[in-house]
Amino acid sequence: TPEDQGEKWEEQKFVFVDEWTCIACRNCCDVAPRTFCIDADAGRARVFAQWGNSEELLDYAVQACPVDCIYWVSRDELQVLEYVTRDRMFETGNSLPCSMAARQGTGGGLLDPFSMASDFQAKLEEEAERRRRGGQPQGTSASVTEMQQRIQELFGKLSDRLRTAGWG
Repeated sequence: TPEDQGEKWEEQKFVFVDEWTCIACRNCCDVAPRTFCIDADAGRARVFAQWGNSEELLDYAVQACPVDCIYWVSRDELQVLEYVTRDRMFETGNSLPCSMAARQGTGGGLLDPFSMASDFQAKLEEEAERRRRGGQPQGTSASVTEMQQRIQELFGKLSDRLRTAGWG
């Protein structure tokens, strides 16, 4: 309803939970139960329905998080964050380190989904630039055709004995 929509709705912002930082306190689920749930496999909070609750309740859920792991992000940011999170979760068998132990320095380091998303976007941009340049690796100035011509030219300069000995 219009009274449930505010500034973040107009800006098309969405909520995202950093599952590596989450301690599963359930505050977000209690405040905005139509938006947040505790994932049964990972045991951490997750957004299951964007804008399931009013903006006021969503803001309160963000503020109620004791470890500040809920963020307002743009649509583009959300897509990349969700992708890198799911990709890493798949790699680890949906297993997350204990965030409390990691905070105390005993459970390994916490991953940062924002850094993972930034690295992923940089990789995509690099690949797009490579494709734009015609598939050449970064720093390559000669085209494949020029390289083939150079090889043929050098092969032609070999003696007949070397050409037949090496390549029949």
